[in-house]
Amino acid sequence: MRRAKKGMIICCCISILFTAGCWDRLDIEDTGLVVGIAVDNQENSTNGRVTPEFTLQFVVPKVLAGEIGGDGSQGPPFHNLMIDEISLFEGGREASTATSRSPNYSHLKVLIIGKEAAQSISLLQLMNFFFRDHEIRRTVHVLISEEKGSEILNIAGVKDPIPALKLLYITENMKTKTAKMAPKLSLGDFSEKMSASSSFIVQKVQKFKDGVQIIGAAVIKGKTKKMIGELDEDETFGINCMTGEAEAGVVTAVDKETDEIISYEIESLKSSIKPKMNGENVSYTVNINTEGRLSEDWIPNSDAFNEKFIQNAEKQIEREFKRLMKAGLTRTQKDLKVDVVGFGESLRIHKPKVWKKVKKDWEDRFVNAAVDINVKVNIRQFQTQGRKINKS
Repeated sequence: MRRAKKGMIICCCISILFTAGCWDRLDIEDTGLVVGIAVDNQENSTNGRVTPEFTLQFVVPKVLAGEIGGDGSQGPPFHNLMIDEISLFEGGREASTATSRSPNYSHLKVLIIGKEAAQSISLLQLMNFFFRDHEIRRTVHVLISEEKGSEILNIAGVKDPIPALKLLYITENMKTKTAKMAPKLSLGDFSEKMSASSSFIVQKVQKFKDGVQIIGAAVIKGKTKKMIGELDEDETFGINCMTGEAEAGVVTAVDKETDEIISYEIESLKSSIKPKMNGENVSYTVNINTEGRLSEDWIPNSDAFNEKFIQNAEKQIEREFKRLMKAGLTRTQKDLKVDVVGFGESLRIHKPKVWKKVKKDWEDRFVNAAVDINVKVNIRQFQTQGRKINKS
């Protein structure tokens, strides 16, 4: 009996040790939570060196919680702090001299790089700090802005008052609503592309009316590690189709006979890229298969119950798909001379021996590669109305 009591007392004492309060707890109000970072060029760089400008976006928890200041006013739920230093790491430490809450990057969501910085500084060097810092997660989303990134971080939304979080939510629409923006690119993805010296596209953000818009793409060249150009919304859509990333979105074609529009909504899309060798020359066939619904048409007396009408609509939409993809291919292959679709990767998989011979100067060779595009559209639905006029 005594042994049992002693054992119980010992267990209680040990449990007290594990149920003690959090001795190292830090309240959220006392933490400098950084949710967004913008990197731009300094306006007055010295010694001919292009140096970065560092903008941190902090969350103000008290404002988010609805607490009002002593004077009865309530400021924005975020605070931006700009630091000019020769290195980003030193800039982060410099921020600790200007705020009572030392920056904490563990909740960083968005990294915005200004267009001028992306064009003038090697992104491998610029991003080195973000790749190495132990607090920054590799899931941080990377964007390139038309204007200075610091300006984008100043534009708050109505429903999403913190600019960095608003941008994060907009990026989610690529998979469910539209393919006119580049696919989301995380810091980890960015690092892998840089290491492989691959060319790729990044989501591009710009001012739009009183807010911001993520549309089109910035093009990064693998060899130079810099932004060399950009794609408009049609070219971006075409590239997303060839890569198979266009899982949602709308294609609007024009009917040849009536000159009226037909809108097709993508439900699924699959892409395959197959290389073919003709001597030392390589060519490609891109096959696109998509299923979706007829969402809108302006054709008088249209009848979606009529098989001929559906077949005609599919042909017009296939023609528009080809136009968009050719626009994206022309811009990247002929104008910018980069492979952002993955034609080289397809060659590596299907023709590994050929790839070993050409991989060093692949993008120089890719400029002359012929690409044939085939599209098959299947309209499976036409919403709740099949016929505009009741023929009976």
